[in-house]
Amino acid sequence: MDALSLLVDLIRAESPSTREGPAREVLEAALRALGLDVETDAAGNLYGKKEGAGPEISLTGHMDVVPAGEAAAWPVPPFSGAIKDGALWGRGAVDMKGALAAMVAAAGQLIAERFPGTFSLLFVVAEEVGGAGSRHAASWVRPAVFVLGEPSRLRLMRGHRGRIEPHLVFKGHQGHAALENRENPLFALGEALSRLRGLDLGSDPDTGKNTCQPTQVQVSPNAINVVPGRAELTLDCRYGPQVGAKGVLEAARRAAGRGEVVVPELAVRVGSVEARYPFDFPPYVLPAGDPWLKKALSALDQDAAGLWPFTTDAPYLAETGARVLGYGPGDPALAHTTEERLPLSEFEAAIGGYARLVRALGGEA
Repeated sequence: MDALSLLVDLIRAESPSTREGPAREVLEAALRALGLDVETDAAGNLYGKKEGAGPEISLTGHMDVVPAGEAAAWPVPPFSGAIKDGALWGRGAVDMKGALAAMVAAAGQLIAERFPGTFSLLFVVAEEVGGAGSRHAASWVRPAVFVLGEPSRLRLMRGHRGRIEPHLVFKGHQGHAALENRENPLFALGEALSRLRGLDLGSDPDTGKNTCQPTQVQVSPNAINVVPGRAELTLDCRYGPQVGAKGVLEAARRAAGRGEVVVPELAVRVGSVEARYPFDFPPYVLPAGDPWLKKALSALDQDAAGLWPFTTDAPYLAETGARVLGYGPGDPALAHTTEERLPLSEFEAAIGGYARLVRALGGEA
């Protein structure tokens, strides 16, 4: 298999969230060419499996990408799959089509060497909009271990903080800005901001400091000569398992004073599946002493696993009862930027890394 050609084809197959069809077609053809049993579920997730002995090890990642923005802002066209200065450029190169292509190439290596164990590849939809694809896949896949290919510079990862977006809503009396108005909701919002400045959510022993930052203010109506009847403050809160979403929301309610705290709900349609869930993406932390993690670290000759700075599909995949290990090529700092690119050397190394992980974790075969 020509892994680099597969990656170029994937970059060229534009696949925004919930419209992953072009990328799925490229990947399905590659999996079928390897002789794998392939199926697409109701959400549009792609699953290919090689039956064998021992536990099922599943290589997984998402097919969707964030918007590229203005093409003129990129050094190369974002969907060209251009190679420049020893790296492949384009939207999705790092997040995370490089990992998907490397996983398929690793599967090809394992099949060629007649690896006797069981492994699968699960490529999901809609990760960038809340994980609708992996949430659905968790209802029917049952591997022992997932290897999730989010970018990590090829360092093994064992989890990340969660993210929740509380909205603080303040209601007042709409009126003319030329008149006195004691029910201007912006004053209550300002008091809440003052309380938020001193908010301490503590730290988690695994994921570190919990944070809660104001990010947006919206007023209604929005006019410079009108006292709004409603003001809304958006918070971006990152938290570990110890404080949990419940602890974050309790702190937000204290800061809100007389304001109301609400967590918006997302509605995402993927395939024939309608998914609805609150804007709360939980943390996931695999214990440092987990035996599967230790086996993976040994296979990669690494001392300790790290933590991603962003949320992933890991908590939804873990609902299957499987361990979730992270390992992917690419610099996370380049994801979602107009400088997104993947060094070809790192891409090649990822192919070998995924094959080693499947061999080690499926060693019981």
